[in-house]
Amino acid sequence: MTENNNLYEEDQIDIIALFKKVWLGRKLIIKVTALFFVIGCIVALLSPVIYTSQTTFIPQVSEDQMSTSKGGLGSLASLAGINLNQGASASDSYLSPMLYSKLAEAEEFALNIINEEIINSNGNKLTIKEYLLSDKNLFNFNPIGFIKKYTIGLFFNNETEKNNSDVFRGFNFLSEEDFSLVKKFKEKFTIELNEKEGFLKVVASDKNAFISTQLVKIITKNLQSKIIKLRTNKIKERLEYSKKQYELKQAEFDLLQKKLAEFKDSNKNISTARFMSELQKIESEYQLQQNILMSLASEFNNNKIKLNKDTPIFSVIDEVSVPNQRSEPKRSLIVLTYMFLGVTVSITYLLAKEPLNKLIKNIKEA
Repeated sequence: MTENNNLYEEDQIDIIALFKKVWLGRKLIIKVTALFFVIGCIVALLSPVIYTSQTTFIPQVSEDQMSTSKGGLGSLASLAGINLNQGASASDSYLSPMLYSKLAEAEEFALNIINEEIINSNGNKLTIKEYLLSDKNLFNFNPIGFIKKYTIGLFFNNETEKNNSDVFRGFNFLSEEDFSLVKKFKEKFTIELNEKEGFLKVVASDKNAFISTQLVKIITKNLQSKIIKLRTNKIKERLEYSKKQYELKQAEFDLLQKKLAEFKDSNKNISTARFMSELQKIESEYQLQQNILMSLASEFNNNKIKLNKDTPIFSVIDEVSVPNQRSEPKRSLIVLTYMFLGVTVSITYLLAKEPLNKLIKNIKEA
């Protein structure tokens, strides 16, 4: 008990000593905190203003697809061609809803979008690529890349340009400029999937409120088109194949129908056994081709119905609108963060100053 009391008293003395150091250095703490407050104000005022726009939509599915759904993602899974029932056909599994947000992460997706047109505040039309190029930031200057480009790069640029047409033909090769633009563009938007509720949210940010709204619309349109394309890709192939087969059989059937009519016209007054046998043969072939044609027509129409049925319809829950208030910077939070940092730095300095001086002194004496 005596030893425990001694340890408790020592800990209490140490805590009191620490508080005493902090109290004695309160002027330093106030000065450092005031300095960080000023820095925080400067940072908050100089931080670029960012506006955020967003939209929320959900894919609509047919009733029979809904009946096969399970859980919160059942409708989305059914829409994407994934039947969550055990007896579902594997051939209908086209795209998982979990991959919807991944579609936008592909460089090809962003590269296609940056060629879309937008309207700036002055009412002039320009592409997203041109807008990104016009938004040059001095803080993005890379001295190493600059030196490399105008030293070593000068010797290899010409050779690389010559080989690009041959070596990179057939590949999704991105130039250095396009790669930086795609990277910059990806930082402007996000796509969120709510697994429980089954809806998608597209969020875009920019220093221009009107531009951020246009970005949301363009990204949403391209994302929905991509989903529809992937969702209906297989049924479109079936539809195209059945259409070709139907057209070929229709042409053959027309020729056979013409042949049958000509044969009857040329043998109106003939009723021999040979004529009847030939007529029966042609009519049998005609009937067979007619049945095949009807079957192909039925398959073709069924595929058209299935295409219309499986094509997603997107219902907008939250329509995008031009934001009136900025989303960033949160100036009060920036200032409070810097003030907290100032208090932390000053207190750490006061508490670590004496032990650090002793350590340096011992190192010099050793």
